[in-house]
Amino acid sequence: MSKPTDCYVYVHIRASDGRVFYVGKGRGKRAWISDRRSAHWRRTVAKHGLIVQVIVAGLDETCAFSIERMVIAKYGRANLVNL
Repeated sequence: MSKPTDCYVYVHIRASDGRVFYVGKGRGKRAWISDRRSAHWRRTVAKHGLIVQVIVAGLDETCAFSIERMVIAKYGRANLVNL
């Protein structure tokens, strides 16, 4: 039995200056939902606005987690609001 490939990796970008401030893994509408976000994430969006960009889709969950970790490493955890 094959694994479902309905996961994706996405970034949240500050609309004010184009800087990536969050990297996530999701399925469905998760990238566009503001529920269950940290206070830091909410303050960033309130101040700078939000652009959502899916960077890779059609992944199984294991692959999505792996890519998410790589993208977080690329931007550096210190530059992101990810917990």
